[in-house]
Amino acid sequence: MLFFAVFCGMLAEYQLEHIIEHQREKKYIRSLIKDLELDIASLQVSYNGRKLQMMYFDSLTSLLKNGYENQLNDFYFYARHIHRNSGFQYHDRTIQQLKNSGNLRLIRNQDAADSITVYDNEKMKLSLLQFDIESEFRRFINLNLSGKIFDPFAWSEMNDSSGKIIRLTKNPSLITKDPTLLSEYSFKVVTLRGTLALTNRYIEATINSAQNLIELLKKEYDLK
Repeated sequence: MLFFAVFCGMLAEYQLEHIIEHQREKKYIRSLIKDLELDIASLQVSYNGRKLQMMYFDSLTSLLKNGYENQLNDFYFYARHIHRNSGFQYHDRTIQQLKNSGNLRLIRNQDAADSITVYDNEKMKLSLLQFDIESEFRRFINLNLSGKIFDPFAWSEMNDSSGKIIRLTKNPSLITKDPTLLSEYSFKVVTLRGTLALTNRYIEATINSAQNLIELLKKEYDLK
C-alpha cells in the first residue's frame, strides 16, 4: 500500500508538472504571436517606405538623365531621401527568452518548433542582413558623393522641426557639375534603387513567413 501511495503521488506530481509546462508553453505561444504581429506591422511600414523611395529615385534618375537645371528643388528633394532609412525593429523578445532560458524545449509541437526556427534563423536573419547592406550603401553615397555635389546649407534647410524632409522653393544650385562625379552618383542611385527592390522582396518573404507561422500556431494550439 505504501508503495502504491508513493507511486500515485509521483504520478500526480508528474501530471501537475506536465500541466504547468503546457500552460507555460501556451503562454509563450501567445506572446510569440503578439511579437509576430508587431513584426508584420513594422515590416509593412518599412516596405511601404521603400516603395515610395523607389519612386523618388526613379524620378531622380530621370532628372540626372534628361536634365535638372529648372528642377533643382525636386533634385534636392529626391536626393535627400537617399539618407533616410525605412527602419525596422525586430520584436524577438519571446524568441530570445525561449532560446536563452532553454525553454525552446517547451514547444513540443515539432511543426511549430521548426517553423519558429526557420522564421528566426532564415527569413528574419536574411532580412536583417539585407537591411545592413542597404544602410552601408546609403552611408557610402552620403560620405563619398553627396557632400561633393549638394549645397550643405540648402541640404540642412530641408529638415523641418519634426525632422520631415521638405521640398525647397528657392531652386538651389549644385556645388559642382563635374560630369564624372555626377555619372558616378547616377550609377549609385540606380544601384541603390535596385537594392531597395531586393530588400522589399526579402521583406515580403518574411511577412509571409510570419503570417504562416501565426496561422500554424493558432491552429496547433487552438487559439483565436
